[in-house]
Amino acid sequence: MLRAVNLILVISILVNAIYIVNQRFTARQHYMQLASLQNKASVLNKEYTRLQLEEGTYSSGLAVQDFATTSLGLVQPDKLHIVELK
Repeated sequence: MLRAVNLILVISILVNAIYIVNQRFTARQHYMQLASLQNKASVLNKEYTRLQLEEGTYSSGLAVQDFATTSLGLVQPDKLHIVELK
């Protein structure tokens, strides 16, 4: 009888040990995945900030005017070339 109880205890200890090792392994995998996702979030946040700054630059009329004068060769019309329609 005592041998059967000892055998049951040894088996339960082994099962619990395997369960704990499995849980620690799973926790480590999840932690590595969390760290990877946090890095991706940081990169995306930096890119989003950069894009917001770029949007602010291009939404102003100065950037469009500079592009029109340098790249397209457009000039600002003077008062002689402006015709008012009535």
